[in-house]
Parts: sequence; structure tokens; C-alpha cells
Amino acid sequence: MNARLTVLVMVATVAFAGAPAAGEEEILWKDGKWVKQAAPAEGTPAGELALIRVQLDKGRYGSAARQAKRFLKRYPNDPLGEQACCLAGDAELRRGNYWQAYRWYENQIRDFPNGQLLDRALEREIEVARAFLGGGKRRLGKVLKISGEQDGIEILEKIAQRAVGTPRAEIALLTIADHYLDKGKWAEAAASYDGFLQLFPKSPRAVHAELRAAEAFHKAYRGPLYDETPLIEAEHRYQAFANNHPDKAREVKVEEILQEIHSQRAGKQYEVGQFYLRTGDPDAAEHYFELVANQFSDTKWAGRALGKLAALGQGASEGEKPSGQEKGGKSDKETGS
Repeated sequence: MNARLTVLVMVATVAFAGAPAAGEEEILWKDGKWVKQAAPAEGTPAGELALIRVQLDKGRYGSAARQAKRFLKRYPNDPLGEQACCLAGDAELRRGNYWQAYRWYENQIRDFPNGQLLDRALEREIEVARAFLGGGKRRLGKVLKISGEQDGIEILEKIAQRAVGTPRAEIALLTIADHYLDKGKWAEAAASYDGFLQLFPKSPRAVHAELRAAEAFHKAYRGPLYDETPLIEAEHRYQAFANNHPDKAREVKVEEILQEIHSQRAGKQYEVGQFYLRTGDPDAAEHYFELVANQFSDTKWAGRALGKLAALGQGASEGEKPSGQEKGGKSDKETGS
């Protein structure tokens, strides 16, 4: 059997057998060559690190974390401590102890700021943050669990600060913004997307942020009895998006959304006219009904507004005095009539 075939057989044996048992060597591809790893046995940093990996591979997560802690006490200055921290974090992450996992990754980043596993630790921290934002709890003691939502947001903000200007920072900030939108926190979502666009205006992810920011403003509109400002802002955002990204706009049917907003704005103006009718100001009501009929003639509200204008015109021709008052005059009570 030639040397190359021997190596392949050994690799296959490791792959099918799982983690090596005590006393067996593990062969890994590293830096362009096959490297023998220390047998998982106590007595050397490499051997004890292999023991941690064995426990992790077998699903013995508590044991893996405890062995990692013991490793760091025995070998406080060993460079393999970076791997021990990372393996302990992975063990806690797999068993749902998200905060404990995060602390392990933070310890790794603190003690090995330029380590080979830095990127892996940051990726794992994003996993922890997403778990918190997805409803994962933070343990306090052995029994009490509290919401980890704010922890998740703070973890992502810290990652973005550490990785300024990188794709990882983009992912962290967008994850926060998407979370706010999914939770119905429209103002926070819009602000987060706008913050992203200020930092990464040319990012491939900017299209996503632009579209979702417009969606946040649209959803922030509470109805015709409330402030119209979010609706107007949403209309501007969607129109700009359609102009800047016509293909994507067609894909997500922005034109239909703009038509919906157009109708909502008509409904808002119609309700303002209704308000002035109820409060005895027919002139102001007439102004808003005419606005609806003229500027929103392609909506259902235009027909309703025309009906109100006809009623107002008929009332004026019959000499009616809405609320006992004529335009420019005084009420009967004021004149003593």
C-alpha cells in the first residue's frame, strides 16, 4: 500500500469512527499538509485539548466546558488556550447556555486578540446574539431565566464596533434593524436602517436596507385618524427605490405598494374633511373633499368625496345653516334672534 493510500485509509477511519479514543492519534489537514494531532490523554496541553474535543464530539457539553476550565488553570500561558476557550464556548452554545457561551468567546478575544480563531469567535457571538433575539433566555443562577433580547442587541453593536467597515459589521447592524422590524418597533427599525445606509451606502446590502426602511415607515402609519408623516415618508422612500432599483422594485411589486399608499393618503384627507363636517366648519370640509376629488381621483375615496360635495352644495342651495351659523355671520344665539 503506497503512502498516499495509507493516509487516505487513516483519514477515512477517523471520519467514520468519529473522535479518536484515548491513546489514538488524529490526523488533520492543516496548512497544506497532513498533521498528526496529539493523542487525547492527560499530561500535555495538546493531549488534554484533544480530550476536550472528544467530550464535545460525544455531546458531553458540561464535561467539555469543565475540562476547558481545568486546562486554562493548568496551562494559563499556553497558546492552545485559545482553542480551549473556543471549544468551551461551543459546548455551552450547543446546550443552550447562551450567556455562558458568550463569556467564553469574550475571554478568548480578550486573551488572544490576534489569534487564529478570532473570526470564528465573532461568528459564534453573532449566533449567540441571534439566539437571544429569537427568544433565547439568559440564565441567572440555576433556575431563573430572563429575556436576552437587549443582550443580543448589545452583543451585535459591540461586534460592529470591533469590526468597523467589514462585512461582519454590516451583518451585525442589519440583524439589529431586521429584529426591530420583525418585532413591530417601526421607529427603531427605520433609524437602524438609516444608520446602516450612512455607514455603508455602497454595500450590496444597502438595497435591502433601503427597502426595509421604506417598509418601516409605511407600517408606522397608524391610520387616517393619526399623523400622516410616516406615510408621506414611506411614499418618498418607495418612489426613490423604484427610481434607483427598477428591477428589484418590479420584483417586490413596489408599484402596488405605492398605489396602496396613494389610497391611504386619500383616505386620510377624506377623514379630515369628515372631521370638519362634524365640528361645524363646512368650508374647511369642502376644501378637503375637493382635494380628494382632484388629487386622488383614481381612488375609491374620490367618489365618496364627490358625494359629500354634492350634499354640501345641496345644503347651501336650500339655505341651510350648518351648526346654526352662516359663513361670515353670527349664530342665532349671538344675534339674539
